[in-house]
This record gives sequence, structure tokens and C-alpha cells, in this order.
Amino acid sequence: MRHNDRIRRLRELMLDKRLDAVLIPSFDHSSPNLYYFTEYEDNGPNFHIVTQDEERLITWDYLRAKKESQVKDCTSILDTKISDFLKRRGLKNKKIGIDGNIRYTFILQLKKILPELILEDIRDDLMNIRSIKEDQEIEHIRNACLVSDRILREIKNSSMTQNDILLKHEINRKIVNAGKEWSFDTLVAGDENSSNIHYFPKNQHFKKIVLLDFGVKSDQYTSDVSRTFLLEKDSKAKKAIDTLINLHSRLDDILEPGINARDVAFFAKKMLEKEGYEKTSYSNIHSLGHGVGLHEHEFPILSEKSTHVLEKNMVFTLEPAIYFPGEFGIRLEDTVLMKGIGIQRLSRFPFE
Repeated sequence: MRHNDRIRRLRELMLDKRLDAVLIPSFDHSSPNLYYFTEYEDNGPNFHIVTQDEERLITWDYLRAKKESQVKDCTSILDTKISDFLKRRGLKNKKIGIDGNIRYTFILQLKKILPELILEDIRDDLMNIRSIKEDQEIEHIRNACLVSDRILREIKNSSMTQNDILLKHEINRKIVNAGKEWSFDTLVAGDENSSNIHYFPKNQHFKKIVLLDFGVKSDQYTSDVSRTFLLEKDSKAKKAIDTLINLHSRLDDILEPGINARDVAFFAKKMLEKEGYEKTSYSNIHSLGHGVGLHEHEFPILSEKSTHVLEKNMVFTLEPAIYFPGEFGIRLEDTVLMKGIGIQRLSRFPFE
């Protein structure tokens, strides 16, 4: 029933946008969108084609796809070219929605063969469909968060390795030992490097402060968490942490279904500015949060430019931060679930 409901929503999108078909390709690996609508994972190439009366998965290992995917009609890519399939179905000059997160050369080649074909990028529409999580998706993310919490607890309660690349490997090792995968490159940044949001561990030692940002993948779904640990007393850093903890508490008070994501982002920005962090607030660098699911960055986006409305069963991060370039950075990030009333924090490890 889950697959049927997802395809139903896809066909409703087709009617709304007056599309004759939807094409979801993937090449080097299964894209989140292809996996979501087929529940099939494979190194590409894979092509999922949906019309109002047909659904087809064209893939390399079509026999395995018939067993593992939710698509009944699976055929070999060796026997079926996409352009030929579209011709046979009378779609060569029709309007087709396509997942734009693909190689541009594929689009160029397809348009060269079928010059009358009309392609419309629907990547945002597909992300909108995925942004409302089903119960089982929420449980997968919850389990990923539980593993993240346990790893943070073990890290804090142990004699912490004070070398960024060694601590990164230690976190990754704990993820693997839990029978999971990391969902993005684990970030460990110490001392002044913690003020660099895209820092890559470089075998640097630290002694005052360390920022951790990592994700655990459980049954294809991911967590995303950041914590900052003070290893030495520092009043400036402690004040910043306390300010962010207070902000998180206030976000608990205002978040509810139907609120505009941009209003939440403005609220957080103004609160930090009121506390004197106008020039050092995260809002000068990145958003307040983002959706998580099959990928670590999904809809909704919580920023001052966002057009998203936060709805029940959306899962997203809250990651306000304060950065002092060249000194240190503090980021506290939880993965949260929007409930019928307010939010539930799926990340449970304390901020302090």
C-alpha cells in the first residue's frame, strides 16, 4: 500500500502540472528519489518511468529488480533504450517531468534524439512529496538518532581523542560497529577550526573545544546531529553555548504545524542578535535547519528566504550556531519531528 500511495501522489502531481509522464533517472548510484518511488537500490543506470496508466523500471539487473523493487514491470536497459521507449509510448513530443538531479549530458543527448520532447525539472516537487514522512520512515530516522545518541555518550564518557582525524575515525568505527553506515563525511573540528563550518580533519590536535557533526544511516534513512564540547573552561564559549541552549528551548515553544519556516528562522536570528551575536550568528553563513530523510539535506529548508510551511510528520534539523572566526565555533544540532502539536526531539543527547 505504501508504494501505491507514493505513485498516487506522483500521478496527482502529473495532473497538477499537466505532465504526460514522469522520468526519474539515476546513474552512478540510486538517487533518493528513485529509491523512494521504487524501493530499489542499485548502481546505475536506472530509469523509473510513470504515466497515468503504466509504471516501468528500466534497469541493469532487471531480474533482481523484479524481486526487490515495488515495481511490477521491470525490463533490462540492454533491451530498452529510453528514447525508444518514449517513442513507442507516443511520448516523443509530450511534456515529461524529470528529476533534474542528473547528468546534464543525458538531457542533451535525449533532446538531441527527441528534439520535440518537452522536459520540466520537477526535483523540488519530488522533494515536497518526500518531505512528509510516513510512520515507518520516522521510525528509521528515530533509530538512526538513537545510534547517534549512543555514540555521543560513549565519546563524552571516554578519554576523548584530541586529534581531529583520529576522533573522526573513532566515530566512524563506532557507526560501523553498530551495524550502520555514516550518511555523510563526519566532521570533527577543534579549537579555531571549529569556526570553519566545512572544515575537513587534517590530523590537527586540539585542547580547548571540539565540534562534532555526523550522521548515521539506518535502513536508508539518516540522522544529523552536532554537539560542541568544552574541554577547558572558557567564559566566552560557555556564554555562547548557554545562549544557543536557551534558543533551542524557545524554538520548542513556537514550533507548531502550519508555521512558516522563514518566520522560525527570523525568530532565531533576531533572538541571537538581541543577545549581541549579530555579526557572529549562524545566519550569516547557513540556514537554521533542513529536512532529513533518505538524504541528509532535504525539504523543508528553514531560512529567511524559505517558502516552506512546516507540517505534521516533517523531520528536520535545528542547528543554530555562533562562530568567532579564528577563535572557535559553537553549533548545537538536533533532528526533530513535527507532531500534531509542537515538535519531538529525535536527538536526545544533552547539549551540555
